[in-house]
Amino acid sequence: MMLKDFLRNRVVLVDLLAVLFGISSWISINGLWVELPLLVQHLPEGWALPSYLSIIVQMANIGPITYGLMRSCMKTPPSQNRSITLLLAVGCGASLALALGWDLTSVIDGKMRSTGLFICVFFLSLVDCTSSVLFLPYMGIFRQVYLNSYLIGEGMSGFVPSIAALAQGVSGNPVCVTLENGTSIIQEVTDQARFTTSGFFIFLLGMMILSLLAFLFLQHLPTARSERISSNMSSRSSATFSDALQDTSPDAVDADTISQESMTHQLGNKQPVKYNKYLLLSIQCFICFLSNGALPSIQSYSCLPYGNTVYHMAVTLNAMANPMMAFLAFFLPCTRQTVITALAVVGSLLSAFIITTALYSPAMIGTVEVGGTFVVLTWVVSGAMFSYVKVSVAGMCRDSGWLFHCGVLTQVGSAGGALLMFILVNQVNLFQGYYVTC
Repeated sequence: MMLKDFLRNRVVLVDLLAVLFGISSWISINGLWVELPLLVQHLPEGWALPSYLSIIVQMANIGPITYGLMRSCMKTPPSQNRSITLLLAVGCGASLALALGWDLTSVIDGKMRSTGLFICVFFLSLVDCTSSVLFLPYMGIFRQVYLNSYLIGEGMSGFVPSIAALAQGVSGNPVCVTLENGTSIIQEVTDQARFTTSGFFIFLLGMMILSLLAFLFLQHLPTARSERISSNMSSRSSATFSDALQDTSPDAVDADTISQESMTHQLGNKQPVKYNKYLLLSIQCFICFLSNGALPSIQSYSCLPYGNTVYHMAVTLNAMANPMMAFLAFFLPCTRQTVITALAVVGSLLSAFIITTALYSPAMIGTVEVGGTFVVLTWVVSGAMFSYVKVSVAGMCRDSGWLFHCGVLTQVGSAGGALLMFILVNQVNLFQGYYVTC
């Protein structure tokens, strides 16, 4: 009976298309991150590779900024559906280039650099960052029931590549072996992974193509168009950059404005709740400083002393915990500042342990079994806490009308953490990696 009630007011095909469309939002970068345990073994940056990728991802925020300026300054703003089509096409092209050229290197300033990977990561990050201001407003033209389907897909953008990475497995650590003639060589152990890095990137390419097709069906399929809020909407949505950040459009009268008004009516007129603005925004900035910028940059130094398997498990389980906790915060939001503050403090203490393990690198804290287990648990628990806190704080800021400020400080914290750790890793050489020698 419940299933019939669930299906009565929706078209399952549109739900499926919304999920597939949402998957493309961050699948490229999430997929790249869970592949790092294999990439750091092959590319010249070695253990410092995550710090380079973190700063590149932050540089890609030029995408949503450029889009916002175009929406605000051009007399005829770019068509939203054409922008999304172009964005996903760029994502497909960059994913193909990544699968074919992730290991291409060149000499820059006298050092070997992963040029192919860096270029592809920039364009993929450009797609993922810009999707934040394009995809959600577009889904606003559909009935409210399909927004949850899109958000499920967005959460799966971290979950799906993690499952694929677990299926792939991880290679062993390089070892020094002595041949029968007495010569010692470094043997790269790569045969333990069930399929190659290129194969993993081809899987991500396939998911990106599915997302592009899903969007085209959402845009043009009559069944999907019939599920839009207004039957006389034009096919071009014209949400402004301010709409995407603040959910306000005082002058617009097009499709996205109609959808936002409808969503407001469905959610009801909520009175602003009194929170400590500066406390919430400070927590959000600091949490993003750690979780989006600083900690991912040094994850290799924290985990690799215990072996590739520990690094692999920490990366993939953390990537799986993040969307699960985001879903928990969506359905069971926390609106008590004391609880949010307590979770942030506990997560910060766990982060201190993570930073300590990175500073100890290449030495270990404890044994491989005990220390490695604590490292994995710390990464997963801290990541889950931070994910819950970020979503909860965003919800509290939305209720109080501070969503724009929350978004700005989210990016400021993320960029600050990535930049600081890039300097500490690559200029100050505060963190040390270990490489097998004979």
